[in-house]
Amino acid sequence: MTRAGIFVENQLALLGIRYLLDAEADIQVAFAASTPFAVAPGSVDCLVLDRGLLGELPPAVPAARTVLLTRGPEPGSERTGATLPLDDAPLLLVDAIRRVAAPGPAPVRQGVATLSPREREVLGHLVEGCTHDQAARRIGISQHTVDTYVKRIRSKLGAHNKAQLVRAALTIP
Repeated sequence: MTRAGIFVENQLALLGIRYLLDAEADIQVAFAASTPFAVAPGSVDCLVLDRGLLGELPPAVPAARTVLLTRGPEPGSERTGATLPLDDAPLLLVDAIRRVAAPGPAPVRQGVATLSPREREVLGHLVEGCTHDQAARRIGISQHTVDTYVKRIRSKLGAHNKAQLVRAALTIP
């Protein structure tokens, strides 16, 4: 049995995800909330997290493996398909939870909890498919500064390329 926790801001999405997961025989919803709170280690196998709440997670939360949700592309933005939009088929979410919560060793890295708020912001833009230049313009900093943040993030998450970086962000252990 996979124990899942849900942190999603939108109440309708929160209720829909809970309803979807409650219908699965092998997934038990441990909690569903619109505001993150500290989660006891080992209390959940997987955390379903709204990308907008990534920066609000208490340090104890990233002990679980995480499925990161987004609301879809902003008008005019490029999209790489690296994140799981809320409007995609519900079966994709259930499949993602099963894959993330599957037994096996978690990747060895320090984790997203060690990232600074600015590093989390940069990472969020990269997960949405932004280039370094696009992220820099959205945040109001230089592309060189974004490059520096990305190097630090890769080091902290143990990612050697952008694909590993995005995967690390989407499967927070």
